[in-house]
Amino acid sequence: MEKERMPVELYAIHTGFLDDEIIFSKKLKQVTYQRYEKVNSLKLKEEQKRSLAAGLLLESVLRDKGYDPQLIEREEGGKLFLPDVPDFYFSIAHSGEYAVCAISDLPVGVDIQQKKETKMKLARRFFQSGEADHIEEQPPEKRDDLFFRYWTGKESYLKLTGKGLLGGLDSFMVDFESSKIRDPYSSEEIYLKEYHCFEDYYISVACYSSDFAAFIKKIYYRM
Repeated sequence: MEKERMPVELYAIHTGFLDDEIIFSKKLKQVTYQRYEKVNSLKLKEEQKRSLAAGLLLESVLRDKGYDPQLIEREEGGKLFLPDVPDFYFSIAHSGEYAVCAISDLPVGVDIQQKKETKMKLARRFFQSGEADHIEEQPPEKRDDLFFRYWTGKESYLKLTGKGLLGGLDSFMVDFESSKIRDPYSSEEIYLKEYHCFEDYYISVACYSSDFAAFIKKIYYRM
């Protein structure tokens, strides 16, 4: 009998609870040493808050699934994983006042971006020409939306592969009509799910599975 696959799950947390310096310090002492070092390596307080929130979210999800966050390791490309744990993958991202975490029993990648003013030269520089054309064809008020949909879609796939930006945003295409990533160098079907749960934020999840959860699960911390 074929093993039943788990749906791709997505979790989110708002960073606001870390505004209080006492709570920030308390929570920083609770994360793994790896995350502690990551947070302290950042110079800006807002970056520290986002990184800490992402770490707390990931560790909470892992414990809920029965895994020890202390076992987390980092691949050479920066992708986090649990050694000796088959069929369990996760990805985290943060932007603005939110951090997100996606999990699956197949490789998965997630990205979130807070809406800002689009600079079309970035699309021309990093996207495929057809994607940049698609953005420029839109009315001015819709270009930002489409730009960030492309950007998060591409970032989520690069996080799935573990290549990061070194993988090249123009080496594959985001196909919104089919909700897939079209990568000429991959023989796998790569599915894409967009979430629109927070105003002025764009979230995309890429996975080899098409079974995505319909909603984001929000995590709240008791002080």
